[in-house]
Amino acid sequence: MRTVEDVAAELLADNPDGLPTPRLVRAVKASGVSASRAVLERALVRDARFHREDVLGKPTWILLDEPAATAPEAPVVPSNGPLDGLALRDWQIAAFAAWAQAGCSGVVEAVTGTGKTRLAIAAIRACLAQDGRALVIVPTLDLLTQWQRQLHELVPGARVGQLGGGRADDLHDHHVVIATPHSAAALPVDLPAGAVGLLVADEAHRYGAPTWGEALKPAFAMRLALTATYERNDEGLVEVLAPYFGGVVQAYSFADAAADGVIAPFDITFVGVPLTDGERSAYDNADGQVRQHRKELVAHGLPKSPLELIAAAAALSAGAEGRPNTKVRREVVAARAFLSALRRRRDVAAQADAKLQVVHALAPSLATDGTRGLVFTDTVEQAELAAVALRRHGVPAEEIHGDLAKDKRRIRLAQFRNGNLQVVVAPRVLDEGVDVPDAELALVLAAFRTRRQMIQRLGRVLRLKDDGRAARLLVAFAVDTREDPKHGAQEDFINEVIDVAQSVRTIDLGQLGR
Repeated sequence: MRTVEDVAAELLADNPDGLPTPRLVRAVKASGVSASRAVLERALVRDARFHREDVLGKPTWILLDEPAATAPEAPVVPSNGPLDGLALRDWQIAAFAAWAQAGCSGVVEAVTGTGKTRLAIAAIRACLAQDGRALVIVPTLDLLTQWQRQLHELVPGARVGQLGGGRADDLHDHHVVIATPHSAAALPVDLPAGAVGLLVADEAHRYGAPTWGEALKPAFAMRLALTATYERNDEGLVEVLAPYFGGVVQAYSFADAAADGVIAPFDITFVGVPLTDGERSAYDNADGQVRQHRKELVAHGLPKSPLELIAAAAALSAGAEGRPNTKVRREVVAARAFLSALRRRRDVAAQADAKLQVVHALAPSLATDGTRGLVFTDTVEQAELAAVALRRHGVPAEEIHGDLAKDKRRIRLAQFRNGNLQVVVAPRVLDEGVDVPDAELALVLAAFRTRRQMIQRLGRVLRLKDDGRAARLLVAFAVDTREDPKHGAQEDFINEVIDVAQSVRTIDLGQLGR
């Protein structure tokens, strides 16, 4: 079976001046290989044979005569010493070796819960063994605390500092500094004279944004990016992350983890719920406006590709303030109307009243079997209503969201960890950057989100269970909307898991619990 990379290489070999991304996607599909733009870019950015540049203002892929040398010069590290005592799995050992062979630079993409942090600690040990210094960038203070615990346990002789959260430690007085991206971007991070530096980026896909990308310091020759999902919906992957870290040196997929017995077996169920008459009218109205304004924007020269069009409309809306040109004003009005209609259409489906009926239908079985669960909602209000519904059925449940005090969020997670809470409900707070205790069930009430978010949410429940039980992912979607799998929703995610899951099925609300 030919891969996306193989087909792209053949096409680009016949087009030495390169092909714009949309044309390349169409040509790959015409060859019989199914690939969205996101799938294509994920594949090509990992492969050193391909290079992307702007040609006449269009992102264009070119096949290189020689693979690009993106890894900076860095010491070659020993293959065994840094690994001693870490009890690494085979995939982690292979990933460490691949990273070292790539000049101590690269991206490791691995399923949530399979041990990326421990792999990074092996790299930190390798750096410190050469009298080097390590900077670890993490997106949240919760992860900062988690990293501190791991480093104190596994690198006990290291002086570990913190940059952010009220502290401003440096690498002159500390062997390792853990930093938030805002702090690392805003403050100079200097290395002692002659010392080699290692930069570890946890949840690395986040650092493709221009502001967070400033945290990626050029002085660090050793570079390791960790992520469960190496993708973004903008240009940050190819413009920021790939130039800094190089390519993916090791990918560890659901299929790999399942074959190695590293994750629990799992089942996925999509639960379709109807819209009310009022919701359907509001949805159809917003959908009609989206289509109308899309035509206007494409007529003004904006790209046809959905993701590119959204990004271009957002940039146009944000960047046109104060420009008097009448034509630009019409474009801006259309862009803002388009984005507003998109939000309304999304919100109607994500917040459909019947989504809470899924919670009510599921709650009796949770109360009986004691399954520990995570419920992902779209809004704080939806989280609060879902938690109330669970409690009414006798399921100990609480919501966690950004409006709660940090201490209260920490207490509720601790209660979930020790068993005093059976279910935690949250609007996106638990997706990334939080150390979530083990659970067996994930219920998603807003199914419009990206492949990346679905992978993160599934990963939250895939840790091996002591009794060998399977994990479950339930995804509620509004029927005949952009959330509906029969209209292409979650296609990339489903393709990734369908051969790995024990089952992937679609049911209606009345079948839930049967």
